[in-house]
Amino acid sequence: MSFEVTLKVRRYSKEKGSWWQEYKLNVDRFTTVIEALRRIKTEQDPTLSFRASCHMGVCGSCGMKINGKPKLACKTLIVNEGKKEITIEPMDNFPVIKGLIVDLDSVYRKMNKIIPRVTPPEEVIQGKAETRLKPEDQKELWSVAQCIICGLCYSACPVVETNKDFLGPAVLAMAYRFSADPRDTLGKKRLEIVDDPIIGIWNCRVAGSCSVVCPRNVDPSLAIQRLKEMSMK
Repeated sequence: MSFEVTLKVRRYSKEKGSWWQEYKLNVDRFTTVIEALRRIKTEQDPTLSFRASCHMGVCGSCGMKINGKPKLACKTLIVNEGKKEITIEPMDNFPVIKGLIVDLDSVYRKMNKIIPRVTPPEEVIQGKAETRLKPEDQKELWSVAQCIICGLCYSACPVVETNKDFLGPAVLAMAYRFSADPRDTLGKKRLEIVDDPIIGIWNCRVAGSCSVVCPRNVDPSLAIQRLKEMSMK
């Protein structure tokens, strides 16, 4: 059974600035927001701009604000929004490139600052020894490593809104993932980086909004608090 909805999209271009545009579309209970946007682009308006790839909640490309909340469009069923009018906007706290597409480069630059890789001891690198990961350590690291850097947590974070230099939820969660890895040797150096009073962990106000909007059930807020514990020790 199909029903009609109105998608109210906040669009942007350098030439025209920002404006709202409405589209009407017949959908059913299986229609996701990203599918609706693709149909609009194909059937009604080829100038509509958005980013999408996997349609499986894995790549993180389709992050946007849907009815005021940061979500992945591919995981959001229109029927679950419970409204006949759906508002769709670019994510907050990012420069808008065009349409619903935002520039995530700031997150990638911040990610590089925390040395996002495991650096084992020299004897392991030389093949003279090996490191092992206990099942309990693997379980802990895996829960954080599910981050797909979609940017939703940055759109929801009140600290990012006021402090553009703040490393942010995803980057700090990843800093915990590598610092807590028993195979890594750069934990101390990484903790010195995130201990910075301007960009680091102490700026987090534990609002928890980052954890609420995460589509992969990562808990960045908890990871940041564990980083604080590691830093204190």
